[in-house]
Amino acid sequence: MQVVEIFLFRVIYGAQARGWGMPGSHYREHAGPIPFDGEDLFAFILDYDPNLVFVKDEESRIVYANKAFREVYPPDHRDAILGSTTVESFDPKEAELFLAEDRRAMEQGHSEIVEEITDWKGDRLTLLTRKFSIVRPDGERFLVAIATDISTLSSREKRLVRLNAQLKVYSNSIAHDLKNPMASLLAGLNIIKRDKNNTLSERSNAVLGSIKDSTMGLSNYIGSMLKAAAAEARELDFAKHDINLLMEEVRFNLSAAIEAADLTLNIARMPVSVVEPNLLRQLFQNLIENAIKHTGAEKPTVTIHYESEGDEHVFFVSDNGKGIPDDRKKDVFNQFYRDGNAEGLGMGLTLCQRIAHLHDGYLEIRDTSRGGACFVLHIPRELSDKGLSQTSL
Repeated sequence: MQVVEIFLFRVIYGAQARGWGMPGSHYREHAGPIPFDGEDLFAFILDYDPNLVFVKDEESRIVYANKAFREVYPPDHRDAILGSTTVESFDPKEAELFLAEDRRAMEQGHSEIVEEITDWKGDRLTLLTRKFSIVRPDGERFLVAIATDISTLSSREKRLVRLNAQLKVYSNSIAHDLKNPMASLLAGLNIIKRDKNNTLSERSNAVLGSIKDSTMGLSNYIGSMLKAAAAEARELDFAKHDINLLMEEVRFNLSAAIEAADLTLNIARMPVSVVEPNLLRQLFQNLIENAIKHTGAEKPTVTIHYESEGDEHVFFVSDNGKGIPDDRKKDVFNQFYRDGNAEGLGMGLTLCQRIAHLHDGYLEIRDTSRGGACFVLHIPRELSDKGLSQTSL
């Protein structure tokens, strides 16, 4: 990390010496082999890195941006990027979200979030953005950001979630549709076999018995499929899961509600961990639905990010609503608690806390620097894949 910081300081100092110019730009006009010294080589690598690399000062002004970052903006705007915050191009609510993320990274030293932006051509990009706070020898602080385009990966994850959901619905539908015809077929075979007016040869009776046995086997198989579908949400299966895929399932399941509420949902990259996927999916869905119901914001925003703290996985679910008063925080997890005339039975957050306990963890509420509610989920990093602990049953 020290080598990287030294290099970044050199880039920043070099940019200042050139009046915050764009390093590496002269290489594109150079014919033949490119002469370079150590610093120029690094500048060349940065400028041709496909990642979006940029540096901001303490006022969130851009002081360095590589080629990939500049190309997100229209050609006639690229020269004006330096010295700006770039949020001028966004909706005020989105701009505040971006600036709040900058402040969080400055305060905590780092941040990581998955965000969606639209480039000047109208293409939608999904970026995994990592931000690091660094301090120069003179005490001046900067925010270094590296944004990786994961649009293809995100598209594949969403497609996988969608195909899995379609396959599950299709298989359940087929099983359900075949149940009645199979029952009718078995009933017909029994009528034929018991009809005393029918005279069947020994061979015909053997064939009829074979058909009945095969039909019974198929009927039992269909019954097992339907039972498995009905029991899926009830049976607990603790195992290692990629929580990124689980989050895409959450986004997919709530897509109609998200669109109806005009909700902006930002989700950081998540770990692979031992969890019960059906329960954890329900927990995050409940928290997002709770935010949609209670934020009261004109442009509701929910941000979910993850941090590793000691022997715990910690997940933060924050919104930009009115928040929860201190005197009510202890009550919101109580069964049947409802805030004023809010709709529902008051079971959503109670269920969330129960799910957290079933993971040997807990759910708490914290204040946020920009207002709104922040639910924090703690679960052990080394949760046993054998299932629930006896203390939480």
